[in-house]
Amino acid sequence: MNLHELEKIRELEDNYCKNCKLKKVNRKLYNKSYAHHFCINECSVGLKIKIYGNNL
Repeated sequence: MNLHELEKIRELEDNYCKNCKLKKVNRKLYNKSYAHHFCINECSVGLKIKIYGNNL
């Protein structure tokens, strides 16, 4: 397991995802599943997290 990738993922989540207003709005307007899909496939931070995750 590559600790560098895990640390980068943790750092991105802490700095950007925890207080993301788009995530909160999407959850409120749609649902948790939609918000998750948006984060992974549309958000630039989510796309970076996805790349790091694929490297694990």
